[in-house]
Amino acid sequence: MRATWTVWDGEAAADRKQWIDLWSDSAERHPFAHPDVCAALRPKGGRLMAASLSHTGGHVLYPFFLREIDGDLARAAGLTGDDGAPLYDLVSPYGYGGPMHWRIGDVAAATVKFEADFAVWAEQNRVVSEFARLSLFEESLLPFAGHTRKRQTNLVRDLEVTSEELSQAVASKVRSNVRRAHREGVTIVVDTDGRYVDDFVRIYSETMERRDSVDWYRFKQPFFEGLHTALPGQFAYVYAQLDGRLVSSDLLLFGHSTGYYFLGGTEAEAFPARPNDLVKMESMKWLRTRGCSKYVLGGGYVAGDGLERYKRGFAPKGQVDFFTGERIFSDAHYERLSAAHRSRLSAVGWDVDESEGFFPAYRYNAELLAHSQVSVDSGASSESETPNAHADGFSRSLQEAAS
Repeated sequence: MRATWTVWDGEAAADRKQWIDLWSDSAERHPFAHPDVCAALRPKGGRLMAASLSHTGGHVLYPFFLREIDGDLARAAGLTGDDGAPLYDLVSPYGYGGPMHWRIGDVAAATVKFEADFAVWAEQNRVVSEFARLSLFEESLLPFAGHTRKRQTNLVRDLEVTSEELSQAVASKVRSNVRRAHREGVTIVVDTDGRYVDDFVRIYSETMERRDSVDWYRFKQPFFEGLHTALPGQFAYVYAQLDGRLVSSDLLLFGHSTGYYFLGGTEAEAFPARPNDLVKMESMKWLRTRGCSKYVLGGGYVAGDGLERYKRGFAPKGQVDFFTGERIFSDAHYERLSAAHRSRLSAVGWDVDESEGFFPAYRYNAELLAHSQVSVDSGASSESETPNAHADGFSRSLQEAAS
């Protein structure tokens, strides 16, 4: 079979249809690879695209955003020619991604073909760098062509166990909190069509307000309705009900074999009843019943924090390293952009903290720099627009753990 490499524009109807057709035929139907889910989590200034390859009886799909690099920065770096053509970089959507493959007969050959064609496309489109949040499961991912960096520990619960093992192989505090929830009269409601989405938005919004979350995380009802349309049969809200009121919930997204914790929240007044421990336990049981073999709970804000410890209670042996992929297509352009950006930071008394491992370096604190009224094109996006963007596949978990 002849190998076919294509880049789709997610904003074009015909390309979007081909993308959805390929996604629908995939083995996993990975929720974070659907174009409408990607679009819902769009960074400012990003144009949704996807690279695909058909090779040796199988396929590769890699969604990403093409972002224009700040024109003022490019000019300061001396990189804008007479034609004024912009420079770009790539970033994968929030979630877990990278070039995912299925039914490929020769993965090594497919990798060579995919990366060679991708590099040519990047050069033709003046792409300087690429940042990808990689899937936790290497068996479904082409080897990344650039540098990979370990970021955080994520927690993944094995669901291929008996129901008794699932209930017992958690931290003693989790078992105690689940018993307490039962004693308090907490019951579980599973919603697979979004009929109670108003309650989820209420609980979630209260949680974000309590946490003083940035605006990017404050998703409104149309966001969730868009997920329902994109992923029918691949989402579930697991609610805790107390005294006839829904007081805690986790939103799950799932493919054929893997479920993902996505968003959640708990009413503060319900904390003493420990409803979210029961929600997470019943989420795992429900996913197991529907045939999932793994449940990804995500990680914390920073390594070893309280949120990570809370999630570890549900998957004590489920530590999996989360990696990001970083690639520079033009070393010269990258260095000149980074040098120009460092000069701008220095002009306002800021330094680049290289220990953070921020990539690409020329976007470090770019949003804050724009707000300081230094001459930066505010239309360009930045990884710093969402805090702790390298923490885990969802940039950071939004669940508030009840103590």
